Amino acid sequence: MKKLLQFIFLFLLTTPFLAQEVKQGLIVVHVDPNGKSEFRQKIMVYHFINGSYIGRDELITVSGKKDGKDNIRTDLGVNTLYNNRYLITGIGNIIDLKDKKVLFDGRANLIRCSNDSAIFYTNDIFKGKYYSVYNFKTNQYGEVKNLMFKPKVGQDVEFDKTTPPFKLNFYPQNKPKVLLVADAGYGQSGTKESRVPDPPMYWLDNSNFVYTNFNKENTELSFYKVNVEAKSNSLIGKIAVKPESQLAQLQKVNDTQAILFFGNKQILVDLTANTVTDLQFTKPTNGFSFEYKTNSYGHLVKLNDKDVGKYHFQPKNFKTETNIASFVKELIIGTESYQQGMAVWNYNKQGWQSVDSEDVLTLVGWIKE
Repeated sequence: MKKLLQFIFLFLLTTPFLAQEVKQGLIVVHVDPNGKSEFRQKIMVYHFINGSYIGRDELITVSGKKDGKDNIRTDLGVNTLYNNRYLITGIGNIIDLKDKKVLFDGRANLIRCSNDSAIFYTNDIFKGKYYSVYNFKTNQYGEVKNLMFKPKVGQDVEFDKTTPPFKLNFYPQNKPKVLLVADAGYGQSGTKESRVPDPPMYWLDNSNFVYTNFNKENTELSFYKVNVEAKSNSLIGKIAVKPESQLAQLQKVNDTQAILFFGNKQILVDLTANTVTDLQFTKPTNGFSFEYKTNSYGHLVKLNDKDVGKYHFQPKNFKTETNIASFVKELIIGTESYQQGMAVWNYNKQGWQSVDSEDVLTLVGWIKE
């Protein structure tokens, strides 16, 4: 009898939590077919309760082109969701999803978000080089005037892309520039950028960094570690690739590892082992991972190391949150691919739910509602 009473008490205590509704929103961008000349993008939120789709709302429509130039672009680089409210595009635009307005339509490289601010870096042939900060409390954006301000490790290093192959120059304070690398490769060709982007790089500390060297045909990537003080560089490793239009992104994992996202590849750079590895599965996020290589069946998806399906989708459109994940399903016919709506993991039902949608430009990610 005593054990029965304890069980009833425990059940009553936990029931409110079991019955609690978990509301999540998936931020999705569609191209407005009526605004192709302006490359208008419709930013939508798809609503889910306990993993089940219940409807969607349009948040804001933005123009990707203005006066023939890039304006708000959600399809270039990696989008960032901050404070469950702000969408910072891969080129530095800031959109307030709650108040449904554009806060900043300029272009800059996001360094990091901290407290109530987003910190950016600009290196432009016309505007020059400077840091800038957007304050979300005051909605003010401005250049940092403090010359000692340094929000990230590293020193002033630049790619000289005047003539191929590129060169890497070091600009020590109050001293002449120093040539670090005479042949830094050719950069990534055929991207959606209007120019050849700088090859991805990241700093290990204030003296050492790793950069990606593209061969002329974009069929091989080499990774080098460079020391600016010793003016030395050493090869970490090479890997065979194929040309990709999607912009390569290098993300630091820890002090000795980084992952390069390049098309259908996820390449691990490990400085401790001095190796470069083409990963078979992505690093798990919220328990979800997928086979990065595209096979005849698409990608094998796993949840906590258990197989949960095989599907065709673009890796950039695989987004996860606690107990939920999403991707844009594709039908492959020959060399052509056709979107077939979205698939969303329903944790309660332990299965994928199909969600109808028109063609998706990009999945931005999940927010809590």
